[in-house]
Amino acid sequence: MIAISDIKVGVIALEGSKHEFEALQGLALCGVKRENIEVKHIPSASKAALMTLFFAEYTEVDCVYIALPEGLEEVRERLAELELQCRMPIGTSLRGFEDIGDMLRMVQLQSEMVAKADMEMRGGGNFRLN
Repeated sequence: MIAISDIKVGVIALEGSKHEFEALQGLALCGVKRENIEVKHIPSASKAALMTLFFAEYTEVDCVYIALPEGLEEVRERLAELELQCRMPIGTSLRGFEDIGDMLRMVQLQSEMVAKADMEMRGGGNFRLN
C-alpha cells in the first residue's frame, strides 16, 4: 500500500485564496510531502472540472483536491462523474480537512487493490492464468 507521504496530490485553487493555504496545511498535517503537491490556479470556479481532467490526463497525481472559496456548487454535481471518469479520488474544500483524509484513504485503498490485482495476474493469488 502506498504511504501517505508518497501520494501525489493536485490542488486546484484561485490564486492567493485562503483555501489554497488551508489545503496545503491540511495535506501537510496528514503527512503528504510538499514536493508531492502540485498547485494549479484557475481563473474561476467554473474551470475546476476542466482542470481536474487536465490533472488526470497530463500529470502523475493520485488524487485532486479542489480548494475554492465559492462556486463549488457548480462542480459538486459533476464530482462523482469526474471521479469515475478520471479514476482518482477528488476532494473539495466543502468538507475541508475531513475530505482530505477521506481522499488520501481512497488513494491507499485503490493502491492496495491495484497491487493485489497485479499479484493475481502474475499467478500469486486465487486467480490463475493458463
